[in-house]
Amino acid sequence: MDNVAAVLLSIVKWIFQLIPPTKGRIPEPGTLFQKLLSLRFGEDKLKKLEFLTEFYFHYGLFKFDSKIYIFNSKLAQQAIYKLEKGAEHYLENSPLKNTFLGSSQKSPETRRAIASLFRKTSIEERAVIMMGDIQEMCKKFRGEPNSIVNITEWTLRLALDIVGHVLLELDFHGLDKQQETMISSMTTILHRCYALNEVQPGSKEFSDASEQFDAITQRVLEEALSIDDVAFKGKRLVKSLHDACGFSEAKDNMKLFLMAGTETTASTIPVVMSLLVKYPEIQNELRQEAETLINALVADPTTRLPKTESVLSEVLRLYPIAPFISRQNYEPVTLGDVNLDQHADVIIFTWGIHRSSHFWDRAREFVPFRFLNSSKTSGNMYIPFGAGSRVCIGQHLAWLELRLAIAFLLYQFKFEHAQETPELNFVVDWAHAVVHPDKDMIFKISPTQNNPIKLP
Repeated sequence: MDNVAAVLLSIVKWIFQLIPPTKGRIPEPGTLFQKLLSLRFGEDKLKKLEFLTEFYFHYGLFKFDSKIYIFNSKLAQQAIYKLEKGAEHYLENSPLKNTFLGSSQKSPETRRAIASLFRKTSIEERAVIMMGDIQEMCKKFRGEPNSIVNITEWTLRLALDIVGHVLLELDFHGLDKQQETMISSMTTILHRCYALNEVQPGSKEFSDASEQFDAITQRVLEEALSIDDVAFKGKRLVKSLHDACGFSEAKDNMKLFLMAGTETTASTIPVVMSLLVKYPEIQNELRQEAETLINALVADPTTRLPKTESVLSEVLRLYPIAPFISRQNYEPVTLGDVNLDQHADVIIFTWGIHRSSHFWDRAREFVPFRFLNSSKTSGNMYIPFGAGSRVCIGQHLAWLELRLAIAFLLYQFKFEHAQETPELNFVVDWAHAVVHPDKDMIFKISPTQNNPIKLP
């Protein structure tokens, strides 16, 4: 039946493209069209939206489920900068509701303190700490039984270690092994509830996980504030945040650091490794680059890794971890020729922008070294970390962490397909705007013959 629906959708698309677009109109699929979409894509909303992006390309936007999806670059840029953040109405039951992500009313002092936590220079100054955490993970890999590694689980632990050490100057392993409880509660909230829909937001299991996460976050903050600042060169990052907004608001934003600070790494590295296992020749090229540049990278963590960075950029193009940016308008507004009513629910559809055949050559293919040639990417809208006032505040942390982790891992290990390795499929956390692989990514690993990495 889905093959029949595919043919019918192709015919409808061909006919529709013969009709000139109506200026100022926001098109919307009708009942019959939506039935065809369901026959073709089932309940996969992301695939439906991707199809509609191509179908309505000449309009640059469309309406679906009462939301307006924008993918025209000029309209998207106007929406990003002219409209207000639109996250709070998605986060009603989320532990992140009272963070600066979920509220547009937080004080400028808080925003400045948070910005200082994630300033590029501040993150790079702590790169040695980050490398130490990555190397500890690599040491533990060697002790894995049967050389089978759950890279999703390990990268989540790595990301938490880095958030603790780099942002909070705190070792989560020292909190009476609270790291395990933290991981369990985060997994229940972010993955089992919002991504997989196995747990409902109003359920006891969700409430228990939220209360558990709140209690752990409070303890983490108390522990971090109890450390004497004399041991550090200046005022610590977490102390700056506390002084700016007080304990309660600092705790709320700590939840954001712990959750969002792990999301990019825990979602992206498993995808990268899945693709490198599928294309072993690309894995070998990146390994050779790491072998050539590892000493320079250890001496200066900002050292360019052109091929690795191109692969990471391509992964974030093809599978943007943040698939959309939400916006709201609190009074009527005009974007281009389109008039939006008050309180329109606007989505800048990053996933559609990044995967549109109208913007990118071989748009839905993995082209690992696409970003080595800037002439092939210039002019295209590329926003893997968002843009405007909702640009990912942790982008510098995430990018440095991804670069170092991939280089260190490939320098020391070869990754291969195992019987347990799942197909790469995705689920969407629509509340927090995050795409996850639907299953843990598990691979066979074997050590390389390279010399041990010596950290400063």
